[in-house]
Amino acid sequence: MSSGKSSTALWAVTFVIAALFIAFLLYIGIDIITKGLGNPSKWLITQPFVLLGATTWFIIGGILWALGTVLFFMELLGWTIRGGKLVRQVIRWDPVDVSIVALTAAVYGGALAATGGIPIIPGFTWIRPANALAPLFGVLFGIPGALGTAIGNFIADALSGYLSVGSIGGFIGNFIIAYVPYKLMRDQTFRTPRSIVEFYVWGVIVASVWCSLYISWWLDALSPVIGLPTEFIWGFFAPWVIFNNAFITAIVSPILGYILYPPIKARGLHWTDRVEFK
Repeated sequence: MSSGKSSTALWAVTFVIAALFIAFLLYIGIDIITKGLGNPSKWLITQPFVLLGATTWFIIGGILWALGTVLFFMELLGWTIRGGKLVRQVIRWDPVDVSIVALTAAVYGGALAATGGIPIIPGFTWIRPANALAPLFGVLFGIPGALGTAIGNFIADALSGYLSVGSIGGFIGNFIIAYVPYKLMRDQTFRTPRSIVEFYVWGVIVASVWCSLYISWWLDALSPVIGLPTEFIWGFFAPWVIFNNAFITAIVSPILGYILYPPIKARGLHWTDRVEFK
C-alpha cells in the first residue's frame, strides 16, 4: 500500500510539473501573439538573447555547433560515448534499419511539408507541429531514427520551397533533436515519472535549445551568403525555433511515446534490441 501511494504521489507531482511547464510555454505563445511577430525584441523568450547579445550567443552556438557536428559524424561512423568512454557501436544497417530511416524520413518530411504553407520567416521556417515526432524517432529507433529525422527535414525544405544552404544546418540540427533524448534519457518507456521528467529535460528543453542554436550559428556564420542579419537571427529566429520545437513537443510527444513504445518494443524494433556495443 505504501509503495502504491508513493507511486501515485510521484505521478501526481510529475503531472503538476508537466502542466506547469506546458502552461509556461502557452504563456510564452500568448506573449508572442499579444506583442506581435513584428516586435520580437519584446517577447519574453527573446530576453536572454537581448541580455547576452548576439556575440555571446554566436560563441555559445559555435561551441554547440562544433560538438553537434562531431557527434553527428562520430555516430554515423560507428563510434559513440558510453559510460564516459568512446566505444564502438554496431548498428546492423540491414533492411530493417534502412526501412526505419526511409519511413521516418517520409513520415517526418511529409508531416512537416503539410504545414509548409504557414511561414513565420519566409524561406527559413514555418509553423511545424510535426516537430513532435523528431525526439520520438530518436528515443524509439536510435541513430536510424535520428538520421531519418534529418533526411525528413531536408525533404520538407525541398517540398515546401525552403531548400537553401541553410538546410545543411537544419539537417544536423534536426538530427540533434532526435539524438539528445535518445542518448541521454535513461528510462525511455514513457511509463514512469522518471521517464516523463527525463523527456521534458532532454527531449523538450535541451534538444530544442541545442537545435535552435546549432542552426542559428550556421545561418549567422553564412550570413553574407544567406542574407539574414545577425540581429534578426539571434533576436527572432533563434527564440522562435526554441518555442516552435518545445511547445508542441511538450504536449504531444509524451502521449505518442506512451502509445508507441509497447508495440515497437514488442516487435524488437526499439534501438536497444538492435544495437551492440564493443
